[in-house]
Amino acid sequence: MKQPNKINYEIWGIEEFKIAKDKRHEDGRIIIKQKGGATFAGMLVKDLFRKKEWHKIIPNIKPLFMAVHGGTMPLQIDVFYEDEWHTIWCKGNDFGSFAQEKKSNDSYVNFIKEEGKKIAKLIDEGKNLKQIDKLIDDGHSGNTYGCAINIGINTAKDKGKAEKIRREHNKKYGVSEDKKGVVNPAILTIKHKR
Repeated sequence: MKQPNKINYEIWGIEEFKIAKDKRHEDGRIIIKQKGGATFAGMLVKDLFRKKEWHKIIPNIKPLFMAVHGGTMPLQIDVFYEDEWHTIWCKGNDFGSFAQEKKSNDSYVNFIKEEGKKIAKLIDEGKNLKQIDKLIDDGHSGNTYGCAINIGINTAKDKGKAEKIRREHNKKYGVSEDKKGVVNPAILTIKHKR
């Protein structure tokens, strides 16, 4: 494979890419050794962008080329993968560990599910939307509220009461009663008049 090019970047042919585990960095530190050149150990696995699992993909790329912006003190590193450049790391990245991210994601999802169960119970008890809104957690974002109310409406046992709450909820956000589904207030819909 011919060495790819990227304007304003130094292209490194990589001899070795490894992840070194240590006590201070839960997910490990990345060590990159250039072919016939220097070694760079300034990246932590936790700080790779998470669009793909780069820490698992990169060791299997042969040949491996990285585009480095910033020279010997890299500011950004891209990897050539599947015939295109992908930014995998920037100097300012400071993400939580993979375990911290999973815990945060799980907490977010569990909050929505528990609030959805609470809403379903309140619907079955005959509470109206204003009462439900006062009885659920006040720490909701528009998205968590939209997801939780959707779960509550769809899992309530009393479908008649659930339908009444759905229509009342949708009306609150300007959606007519004849429309299906449950409005998520975090999603903005823009209509263009012609």
